[in-house]
Amino acid sequence: MGKWGELLAPAGDRDALLAAVEAGADAVYLAGKRFGARALAKNFTDAEIEWAVDYCHLRGVKVYITVNTLISDRELSEALKFIAFINDIGADGVIIQDLGVALLAREVAPELSLHASTQATVYDSAGAVYFEKLGFRRVVLARELTAQKIKEITSSVNIETEIFVHGAMCTSYSGQCLASSMIGGRSGNRGVCAGPCRLSYKIGNRKGFLLSIKDLCLIRHLDTIRQTGARSLKIEGRMKGADYVKTVVSIYRKYMDSGAEVTPEDYEALERIFYRGGFTDGYFTGVKGAGMFCPQKPDNPYKMQDGKAFSLPPPKKTAVRIECWANLNSPMRLQISDRVGNTVVCSGELAAEEAVSRPLTKERLKDQLSKLGDTVFYAEDIVIHTDENISLPISEINSVRREAVRLLEEKIIKSFKRSDSKIPVIKKGIRTPAESLEISVQIRTEAQLNALDKSDYDYIYIPLDIAVKRNCFTDKTAVVLPRISPENLAEILNTIPIRRALMTNIGQAEILRRLGFEIIADHTLNIFNTRAAEHFGYTSRITLSSELMLSQIRGISCDMPIEVIAYGRLPLMITENSISGSKTEYMEDRTGAVFPIMQTSEGRSEIFNSKPIVMSDKLCDIKNSGVNVIRLFFTTETPSECESILRSYKTEQAPKGDFTRGKFYKGV
Repeated sequence: MGKWGELLAPAGDRDALLAAVEAGADAVYLAGKRFGARALAKNFTDAEIEWAVDYCHLRGVKVYITVNTLISDRELSEALKFIAFINDIGADGVIIQDLGVALLAREVAPELSLHASTQATVYDSAGAVYFEKLGFRRVVLARELTAQKIKEITSSVNIETEIFVHGAMCTSYSGQCLASSMIGGRSGNRGVCAGPCRLSYKIGNRKGFLLSIKDLCLIRHLDTIRQTGARSLKIEGRMKGADYVKTVVSIYRKYMDSGAEVTPEDYEALERIFYRGGFTDGYFTGVKGAGMFCPQKPDNPYKMQDGKAFSLPPPKKTAVRIECWANLNSPMRLQISDRVGNTVVCSGELAAEEAVSRPLTKERLKDQLSKLGDTVFYAEDIVIHTDENISLPISEINSVRREAVRLLEEKIIKSFKRSDSKIPVIKKGIRTPAESLEISVQIRTEAQLNALDKSDYDYIYIPLDIAVKRNCFTDKTAVVLPRISPENLAEILNTIPIRRALMTNIGQAEILRRLGFEIIADHTLNIFNTRAAEHFGYTSRITLSSELMLSQIRGISCDMPIEVIAYGRLPLMITENSISGSKTEYMEDRTGAVFPIMQTSEGRSEIFNSKPIVMSDKLCDIKNSGVNVIRLFFTTETPSECESILRSYKTEQAPKGDFTRGKFYKGV
């Protein structure tokens, strides 16, 4: 079938990396001990990362390092030192979620390839174009896309796209999940997701592992993937072991190369190495629904039991061309070159002599030079220049060959190294405490809107579907864009008179700017540090990540007004699959906590926290952190409850009932 695409394998530790390379991966991705989205994997020390990069480069395999978590201002200096390190040792790219980190990484290491993590929630062409304009060379697309959508996005940009083809599936859109953070204090955006979607829940009369999706497997769709133009095919699994990596990579390698139909035996091998109730093709074919879930089997991995060994591809080796000069009265000279132009020349110590009995033939010399079995090279061409009737010890030939190999290895490794890293000085400052707080209210229903119509607030945010129905807006009104934009978003926005919008995804920026909207950046953009905040200077204000503490907010020293959600049930997940009916339903966990599930106007489901954030009696703390606007985020509240809650914030009343302080005092 010929070479196409990049097979990208996970490496959670040294053994997994060795397995990936042996099994035929074109590239591997791995993390250091900090800043990776799989912090619970074994991961790599700095010394191990440098070894991994050198090991892989000698075998023609690329290495991408993950720095795909949200990073606070206090951590930025260490993160940038790490990025400088991976740049200098020659890593092929860095996978990043945090926009602030990405912008700084461009300054630190201008030649290092930036890849936008799937945590960046890129699901359309507009999002991919945004990252292309920022200088990214690759975007990892959301898992929720069809083959047609992947093809559309890929053809719209001049950078590479990467898609997941195998492994665990998150229930929520990546980068939009706060479930682990808000329920258990372990943030997925910070690399320590506890996997709440793998737990048992009850929704109505249904009970089981209702959020647990089967593992993705697109091995039977490789030809369609090839036609999408996606450059990289990514296997999930940095928490899994070497056996898993070897099995999955080798089977994908086999069928990417051959184009043959997948045999039942190979498909079964994939199932048996890790089984979660069967496989799903995810959203790739456009079919979604209950069949994607495994409510009775959340997790049951087991290794192959019958000892049957599937064939591995030949060991990964680098092709070289060898040219040798063996002339009378001169030391042997050897030149070895790889396909990309790395060349070394090495000479022996002994001069060739006239043969007394058994002259050295070209065939014997060629045979000795081709003995590269225990090296990372194989000889694809050997050219011999030699005089007749000469003699040279075989030990001398072997010695020169070994030295030439050593020199070529050194040269290849050195060719990837860089020395252009420049770590900028990170500005540190403290926000000035706010003299007063403005109040915004975000509603979910028309009944809430009607109840608050005459209330005293500074801004009101209404969903796009309600904005289309209503035609009575004030200068306080902003429209809330869906986190997953409809394809005809621009057309819809042109039908409403509002020209202020809450931007919930990075891909919406260009449309809003082109249509002349005043933009408010929402918390779903995961603005976690000063540099990320500064990037959104084209907006009128920014809503910070709901995972920041007040002490961290105070250190976000941008000049822009900032907003925080000071009341409400935070959205924990947004799912492409509808997991509830059209009406609000409730999901109960094993502790008895109850989480509302509401359907969006586009048919997706949003799961909200069981407890609302309440900060009505802590407004002084919020003001002192430099916040300018507090938002009351209404979801399931009745109209009268909305009015009462607004009054409680006006009068700074102490909260009643069950509530949480969110992450304002205890961060992630």
